[in-house]
Amino acid sequence: MLLRDGVSIAFYLRHSHQDVTQRIEHTLHVFQQAIAPASLAWYCDYEGDFHELDSTGREFLEQEFHAPHFAYVRLADHINGVGDYQFFYDGQWREQPDSRDAARRLSAVSLWLPTEFLEAQGSHVVHELALKLSADLPFASGHAGLAFNGQLSLLGVGDLIHRERLRHPGMDVPDESASHYLDQCIPGVHWMNFLGPPVLTELGGVEALRGRLKNPGTTVQSLSGGRAVITLGCEPDAGDVTQSPVLPAYRELARVLEPWLYFQGDSRPWRDTEEQRRWERRFLD
Repeated sequence: MLLRDGVSIAFYLRHSHQDVTQRIEHTLHVFQQAIAPASLAWYCDYEGDFHELDSTGREFLEQEFHAPHFAYVRLADHINGVGDYQFFYDGQWREQPDSRDAARRLSAVSLWLPTEFLEAQGSHVVHELALKLSADLPFASGHAGLAFNGQLSLLGVGDLIHRERLRHPGMDVPDESASHYLDQCIPGVHWMNFLGPPVLTELGGVEALRGRLKNPGTTVQSLSGGRAVITLGCEPDAGDVTQSPVLPAYRELARVLEPWLYFQGDSRPWRDTEEQRRWERRFLD
């Protein structure tokens, strides 16, 4: 399988790798417990090749998690096509003295669940899992929701995602490299939207958000550390542009967050910048 739908959960941290190592390891442990009996039995090396997580693999992970500056960890439950469960961590060195861009690069952790997990366990379990994963992370922002997961480097897969995403605006197309460019921006609107400082502070806090979000299915929950999560409905919704209205709660939140939303075309080239911008502004225009 080269392309599948699922649930993507991601968090972005304005912290260097060495400051959050133990928290990231704890997040991985929480995720592994939640998906059992499935297991993240394969790891990716620096060349992009996957290997079974044996004693050599565990030593590799230990070295990455305790590296002094940067870290790269990618785990999957299998390597035959697109995996059902995945864990990815990109730890940055934000104080790197010889880099002008280091301070805007965020450390990021993302996790992948198959749609079958959502269907079998229920959206409330996925919601609680996302909250549990976030609990120990000093995130600046984060999100959880439906997404496409595919081998984008293969011919035709990107075109297929493009056609499907135009019809289903509630489906995200994860961009793992976005954390290198986010700085203080937020990567789009999703089913669950985690906000921390400085954006939540600039929005006026939880009560101000509640006053601006009127959709009956939207909830704003206060979290520890001056953070919050905005959930758009009791379950994630892919949306369908052939039906009306199309995800009104998503459109409402997008208008509130617009000054802080990240647009890829503003910071780096794309094969069709205008097409990408239309996709990223799908809840605004």
